[in-house]
Amino acid sequence: MRRAGLALIGFLLLGFAEPAALSAQEKVLRVRIGSDITGLDPAKLFNIENQVICNHIYNGLVRYEYEKNGAIVPDLAERWDVSTDGRTYTFHLRKGVKWHKGYGELTADDVKFSYERVLDPKTASRYQGEFKLVEAVEVVDPLTVRIRLKSKYPGFLNKVAAYNQGFVISKKAMEKLGDQYATNPVGTGPFVFESWSPKNQVVLLANKEYFGGAPKLDRVVFKLIQEETTAEIALQRGEIDVFFALQNAEVIDRLSKAPGITVQRRTANHTINAVLNSTYEPLGKPQVRLAIAHALNLKALREVFFNGLKGQPNWVLTSSFEESAKDLTEWPYDPDKAKALLREAGYPNGFKLTITSPTLQPYDKVAVVLADDLRKVGLDTNVQLLERAAYLAARGAGTPQVVITGVTGPADPDQPLWNLLHSSSFPPGLNTARYKGIDQLLEAAQVELDRTKRLALYRQIQLKLREDVPIVPLYNDQLFAATRAGVKGFAPDPQFTMNAYPVTIEK
Repeated sequence: MRRAGLALIGFLLLGFAEPAALSAQEKVLRVRIGSDITGLDPAKLFNIENQVICNHIYNGLVRYEYEKNGAIVPDLAERWDVSTDGRTYTFHLRKGVKWHKGYGELTADDVKFSYERVLDPKTASRYQGEFKLVEAVEVVDPLTVRIRLKSKYPGFLNKVAAYNQGFVISKKAMEKLGDQYATNPVGTGPFVFESWSPKNQVVLLANKEYFGGAPKLDRVVFKLIQEETTAEIALQRGEIDVFFALQNAEVIDRLSKAPGITVQRRTANHTINAVLNSTYEPLGKPQVRLAIAHALNLKALREVFFNGLKGQPNWVLTSSFEESAKDLTEWPYDPDKAKALLREAGYPNGFKLTITSPTLQPYDKVAVVLADDLRKVGLDTNVQLLERAAYLAARGAGTPQVVITGVTGPADPDQPLWNLLHSSSFPPGLNTARYKGIDQLLEAAQVELDRTKRLALYRQIQLKLREDVPIVPLYNDQLFAATRAGVKGFAPDPQFTMNAYPVTIEK
């Protein structure tokens, strides 16, 4: 009875009926997302939902071939050359690539504009630090762009791949739309942004002129369904085709046993962390940060709360990274030691602390579990739950004392570590810990060509993070997605996104 009631409520409130514009002959993939979008400007992207949508709209100079082995392959650039000193990359663009909505053809000017815009402090890009080694972006001719680096950087192609700052935007569209661009994006990708109904859905249309060939789908509709039990019912009733980013262990278990439903699991390059803002006076003391680490019963969080579906973290880097220090153990759960460290730091009676989390599941509930642990060692801990836009604004201002956040990246560890922990990523970037302790190590690892030395540097980084505790990694994520019968070719990728381009659907 309760499940039937949930289904009726979900149907009435979330509007599962297809838009009137859809015809019975159209091939439409309906995908559940758990939070509303907040903006589709690549320079300012953050959160899974925005990244998933952008993954369909935009291209980078190169992309990750996740359908095979994750290698970097051509995208907007059909080929590239690297100078003998490793400091100059020359990209040769595909001819005749068309921007969506009549904005003309892609040129080198668009690439230059896109990347210089990320570098411009006025843009306040979260990813300005990603291009720290870029010295100049030059237009050689309409289909050739040259990027000169301040020093050789073996992982540079990761920075211009189809992800976040690597996405290329239309100069003409941005100059025309200005502040309206983030909700009216223009790309070159396999799908064209059609509409956004706030707190309801995002609709993308197939790009019939896509340089890689038209998609097999006519539309993709991303439906906002926050409650996982409601999404579970919607999938079983055939009201959605893909349940993306499952988190609830009970829902995963039920769907795994449901007829006509396939649940996919993939290790993600994604960790969930508690970030400790050192500018809040108590958290500026290393003993306090270490006390918090010992106060959190993370083993119970993973085994009881998540039913063992999440893995032990390795200091931001998941086990999918070769550079992950898999032999390093996390801080043991020890409330008595936590209390002793607080006394040593001058806080025998604790202090007030606020944990800020987005309302998105399961982070909201994780914040409550952590707060309960911290209260047990004497910290007066509150939980602040913010809607996504407010949460991002708070992160951008650098005001939260503790935030629950995920961090993801490509196969190169430089991006997740740099974003979360390099000082060039201070707010409005993602380093809300305001931590500087590994800047030199990150910069050395970024340009190191010798594999053995590079691995040693990343080990040093993880040892330093364990010692300084600017963040407390909570768990390594696993990406779960469920599809109904008839959905073919769907696979989540390890960057915690997906792409409907290779998908076909049978009614």
